[in-house]
Amino acid sequence: MIVSIAQKSIWISVSLAAAVAIGALISLQDVTISLYTGIVLVFFALAFLLSAFFHQPKVVMRIVLFGLTVRLLMLLVLKLYSYSTGLDGFFPGDVDAYAYHGDALAAIQSHSWLQALEGNLSYTVFVAFLYSLFGPDMNVPQLINAGASLLIIPLLYELGNRAGGRRAGVAAALLWSVFPSAMFWSVSLLKDGFIVLGMILAAFFILGLNRNNLRIHEVVLGLSGVIMIGFLRPQFLLAVALPVVFIVVRQLMSGRHHFLRNTLILVVCAGFAAATTAGDIISEALTDSTSAEEVETTDEIALEGGSGIPLVTMFPPEVRWIVQFPFSVFAPFPWQWFSVSQGLYVLSGAEMMVWYALYFSMWRRRRELLAGSDSKILILYALAIFLAVSFSLPNIGSIYRYRLAALAVLLPLVLHKPFRKREGAG
Repeated sequence: MIVSIAQKSIWISVSLAAAVAIGALISLQDVTISLYTGIVLVFFALAFLLSAFFHQPKVVMRIVLFGLTVRLLMLLVLKLYSYSTGLDGFFPGDVDAYAYHGDALAAIQSHSWLQALEGNLSYTVFVAFLYSLFGPDMNVPQLINAGASLLIIPLLYELGNRAGGRRAGVAAALLWSVFPSAMFWSVSLLKDGFIVLGMILAAFFILGLNRNNLRIHEVVLGLSGVIMIGFLRPQFLLAVALPVVFIVVRQLMSGRHHFLRNTLILVVCAGFAAATTAGDIISEALTDSTSAEEVETTDEIALEGGSGIPLVTMFPPEVRWIVQFPFSVFAPFPWQWFSVSQGLYVLSGAEMMVWYALYFSMWRRRRELLAGSDSKILILYALAIFLAVSFSLPNIGSIYRYRLAALAVLLPLVLHKPFRKREGAG
């Protein structure tokens, strides 16, 4: 009874706060400020709904508010720095952002921006769509990217809570809020925030399949993640498929009665990939990554920026992804952390100091982690994402961005605590 009254009080308070915020928003004369405020409020409300749906404690929304605050502050500081240095709102190292913005801007000035972007990258289409609705303002997609990063906080808490208890969930949500890469890429004009969100959503489907009690909300969340990944970075569907295949094969070997159901799900997923362009893109990406001609072009692009990995480019195409795998997990290495010529190494090196400590902590508790069904699958899922990253450019900058989803999947295991008998997540 007390819990019910408390929940109703929360909903009433949120409703009143939303009404006041919307009223203040409508009263604002500046349409641009109203738009920015509206985007922030919508994503904060979605984060609250996710947290309420999973019946999470109040500390999760405090972390959401903290994560929102630090992202908005980072966006403001980077914008001020950008305009003061003549970068016109772009951030240092945001090479892809120039392409997304420039192509989208040229497209909406054409007769038909959809036709102008035919065959272009999916994220450019998304940016052009926003520009066609709200005008060519790069702050709009950047704030939406920050909002997507915000939704990851309650999702990571839920994964951590399921895999290792409340402390694991709080640690995962808090670490995601403060990691430099999670903050920087989430406020950039890049698609990485949405890709991490898609991979985290897909994790719910994978864990439900692994537990043999797949629920409807896990199917919906997982399907949403798969669609998001298929739209933005289809080659990462390989990382989703690997743990699913592992689960199905394991259930076949153990004779579990859910094998037929899971096999049907696998067939449907494979049919979906084959029926859309996702299957073709995955096949093309794998072919290009092992083609001598394509790899030669890739090597030139990777080494142009100064953060390429010469060692990887020395190996033949068929095995280079194996050589790149350790770089996907551990690079930049300590001797690269404080390279004066590469600012990226300094930022990623500072973060890797923390990640080496987290890796070591997880390695020391490897028996506990591998003994838990959910934690074991999350480790496999993270390794599958690292493997998908190994097919990308042999470039520290690309790896630093692409592997963000794998690191996010590992965060719920940082403070993992094995459940005692009859103990479980809420």
